[in-house]
Amino acid sequence: MPEKKKYRIALCTHGFNFIDFSVHYNHMLCMMKWTQEGYDLALAGRKGLDSARARNEIADKVIEAECTHMLFMDADHYFPSNALPLLMESAEQAIVSGLVCKKGEGFPQVVWMVQGSGAGRKYVPWRLPLDGTTVEVGACAFGCTLVNVEKLMKLDKPYFRDVCEGAEGIEPNNVRSDIVICNRFREELKERVFVDTRVLVGHEGYATIVYPQNAELMFHLMDTIVETRLLRENQQGFWYDPLC
Repeated sequence: MPEKKKYRIALCTHGFNFIDFSVHYNHMLCMMKWTQEGYDLALAGRKGLDSARARNEIADKVIEAECTHMLFMDADHYFPSNALPLLMESAEQAIVSGLVCKKGEGFPQVVWMVQGSGAGRKYVPWRLPLDGTTVEVGACAFGCTLVNVEKLMKLDKPYFRDVCEGAEGIEPNNVRSDIVICNRFREELKERVFVDTRVLVGHEGYATIVYPQNAELMFHLMDTIVETRLLRENQQGFWYDPLC
């Protein structure tokens, strides 16, 4: 575990609209625990705007506050309360992320291998085993991601950029700023990108309504929902359950 007094960590949130109470409570719980554990924390947030612009404004605030690291905490994510100490074990790396799944489209993990460089890059989805290891990846999302500010500042501004990529004869592909900055760290600074599979991040899902005609069915469905949160045989990791 790194010496906590060496670091000042900015908790960074970008939200487009309102945050669910359960998510808000989870974030407050994490901040309380991390403060009690002796971490020097700052807050940096931005509502609205596109993600790239918001992330750049947040980065400027973090640098002005002389923070050593920034932990991105998406406004629809649930974090295990030991997420920060686990990620800080990789504090000297440029980027380390928890493991996040999409909340739709088959719920894939938001992790890619990246093949090639420049306009000819290919992004290959990657399903990581939940074996409690920290894995080098090509690119990851920024819903639960620790960034080393000193290494971030070695990149030219703006740090976060949305780009359109595509080789000749291939339909252009819009690439988000979180993926772009992973590419920039790897290609411009020869840094590496990691995902810590111990940090299992919950993604706020879709709400539903219970009617009298389906109340009994919903009651039994809750047993199934609880089962979907549990680790299976040989899986490892830590997560936060808002139902507890």
